[in-house]
Amino acid sequence: MTQFETPNGERFADFVLPDGCMMCGGSVSIRATPSGAHGYCAKCHWLSRPQMRVRPNGVELSFSTTVLA
Repeated sequence: MTQFETPNGERFADFVLPDGCMMCGGSVSIRATPSGAHGYCAKCHWLSRPQMRVRPNGVELSFSTTVLA
């Protein structure tokens, strides 16, 4: 995980989840900010907005599912 701070003081962290894409199994790049997390799979181009919780032994990400009929 790589942590950054912008010149105006905003903090964010970038990390990759290998085999983390729920659509194709590809790697998902995650950017975590104080307002939430965003994910992107370069293989199938899936954009996601996972819920993120910091646990004592790591970070937990959960993805909600929505179906349109």
